[in-house]
Amino acid sequence: MSGFNIAEVLDEAWSLTKRQYWHWLLVIVVAIAIPVAIIVVGVLAAIAVPALGGIVILIGILGFFYTFLGLLRNAYNSSEGAKPSVGVLLRSDRYWWFLVGGAIYIGIVVIGLFALIIPGLIFGFMFALFPFALIGRPGTTGIGALAHSWELITTAFWRYIGLRVVLFGTTVALAVVGAVVQGVFSAVAGDSDIGAITAILLVVGAVIAIFINVFIAAFTYLADALAYRRLAGDGEVIRP
Repeated sequence: MSGFNIAEVLDEAWSLTKRQYWHWLLVIVVAIAIPVAIIVVGVLAAIAVPALGGIVILIGILGFFYTFLGLLRNAYNSSEGAKPSVGVLLRSDRYWWFLVGGAIYIGIVVIGLFALIIPGLIFGFMFALFPFALIGRPGTTGIGALAHSWELITTAFWRYIGLRVVLFGTTVALAVVGAVVQGVFSAVAGDSDIGAITAILLVVGAVIAIFINVFIAAFTYLADALAYRRLAGDGEVIRP
């Protein structure tokens, strides 16, 4: 199995995110809007029929997992240079195995965290690539994808931890920039006596924060997808 270079993966993920940004913006907005809309409908329905509302809300929650898998599927395809699309976001294949694998993943990590914290963190790292194993290996099960993630990361444990640490630092830095920008606009708006200007400044600050957070999400997904492809030897990655 091939390895990967941290700097190379981050550079490719950064370049791809910039090149595909507007496609990612649309896909991520749709991925959030669909389950949120379902949950809102469920909340409204619960006012009249609590049982029906509860069912609709549950469907909305499951919808978040559905569209999250779609985002990761887009990242997997985009790591070869394909453009993210709503069509790929809404594909249903592998969803139930994703739920099974995700439930096992969360359960193991939570147990590990409650046990001694460190085991939970290690399990979190070792199984982190299971969604891409599920996407990239159509015949595998959720449990098989978890095992494959463990096998791949074992071959490059410290490099993958290094990648995650750098990713964490980068995303925190970008998130701080977004928060500062939004805070500046909010502060300026707070000092303004004109209602229209205040509203505009608050909206502009919120939009900038959304743009930055979309970039963070796409960059993170692509970096993991590229790392998986390199570790699995899964096709030739197209450099941007």
